[in-house]
Amino acid sequence: MRGSAKGKVDVTLQDDWTFEGTVVNADLHSDIAIVKIHSKTPLPTATLGSSSKLRPGDWVVALGCPLSLQNTITAGIVSCVDRKSSDLGLGGIRREYLQTDSAINVGNSGGPLVNMDGEIIGVNIMKVLAADGLSFAVPIDSVSKIIQHFKKSGRVVRPWLGLKMIDLNEMIIAQLKERDATFPNVNKGVLVPM
Repeated sequence: MRGSAKGKVDVTLQDDWTFEGTVVNADLHSDIAIVKIHSKTPLPTATLGSSSKLRPGDWVVALGCPLSLQNTITAGIVSCVDRKSSDLGLGGIRREYLQTDSAINVGNSGGPLVNMDGEIIGVNIMKVLAADGLSFAVPIDSVSKIIQHFKKSGRVVRPWLGLKMIDLNEMIIAQLKERDATFPNVNKGVLVPM
């Protein structure tokens, strides 16, 4: 997935049925993709829950194939419902994650994080390598927004505005007046240069 946003993938279900899948769309920033599975028979589906209803302490299970161990389920609790990417030292696009102590290892990534009602409330994405019990999932509400972006514009639109905050002191005002003689005499407020 990392090298290409679109292409063919093999999808193997827990009963060893293998299907050809097509990556319909992918958002590499969030590590979320839509894969269409080509099947002649109907496949089972899971219900999506709402990650906004989660509270720290809620029980969850992570499903996946960690370290190639098929059909693995680990249980834990939601530790934080809005862990910021900046808290994890991740630069770039601002994101929020669900934090859980459910074991998420290599192979669990992309698997569901499920509440006690059997609803998917997150997509397992990563863990902190240097610590046990620090795992993260993309909230399902965020995944739903990504899907809506795909449907509307074919990509995820992330508008942003860059601002630089500085204290206006006499030296900075003098420098601004040196650049532009019409710069006003100010000592408070917001400067929006045009």
